[in-house]
Amino acid sequence: MSSFRVDPSEMKQFLVRPRLDDQEGIMFAYAAPAEVLAKLLPPPLKLVAPMVCGYVVQMGKPSFGGPYLESVLYVLANYRDKVVGAYPFNLMLHGPGAETGIISGREGAGIPKKFADHMEIRRNDQSATAIVERHGVRLLEVNWTAGTPNDPQTAQQVFSQLKLNSQVEQASLFYKYQLDQAPDGTNTFHDAKLVSTQQAVITDRLEPGSLEIKVASSADDPYGELKVVKPLGAAWYHVASSVMHNTIDLEAADADEVVPYLLTGRYDRGIVNPRATTFII
Repeated sequence: MSSFRVDPSEMKQFLVRPRLDDQEGIMFAYAAPAEVLAKLLPPPLKLVAPMVCGYVVQMGKPSFGGPYLESVLYVLANYRDKVVGAYPFNLMLHGPGAETGIISGREGAGIPKKFADHMEIRRNDQSATAIVERHGVRLLEVNWTAGTPNDPQTAQQVFSQLKLNSQVEQASLFYKYQLDQAPDGTNTFHDAKLVSTQQAVITDRLEPGSLEIKVASSADDPYGELKVVKPLGAAWYHVASSVMHNTIDLEAADADEVVPYLLTGRYDRGIVNPRATTFII
């Protein structure tokens, strides 16, 4: 029986080496304006290439909850020539395990996650479509067709990092922070830091193909800011196992400097300006 008091012995199992096994869906990459992407990266991160990568997948067997759909848009960023990793602007989640995925990711690891209103992945033989919708807007629509990628050379560079049927170490870059209310009633951010999470990933299937993609913005989700200049390619793929096994503190950060880069991926405008919120019940 559940209880509002957890047995202390259970705390040893709280988010221990979280796993995201049995992932399946579409991964993709497209060229985007370098000046826009560079402007959206908080210092000291530097843009590696003018390219947005992402996926829309079914998370089939999370170790911390039920299955859910997840999407992401990210760039590759360089931290002081020491770490190159994925820096995500936003992840959207939908489905039975979405709440647990958001809580464990956003509060636990600093990952910019939100609830989508609707997400779908559909495959029909040699083609597939994925959509992400929120606040009445189709933020992302991805179409994959098996075959030759739009830009075979660049797509091959992206896909080859997965090294099929071999364990690959991947790094992601996130900012964590604390939020507290001051005596005057304002809430302030402090104790910000840049961290790198390390994942051990085994991908066991990858089917390259061409990409068609559309991005659009809602009032709270500026996906359209990440403009599609040129589709580079996509693939239908399956991740057998993915284990987040370590988080490394890279450096302390000035919260006043970095938090303006972080809010939109994690929160809606209504939390900043209540007059911006429209309620539909």
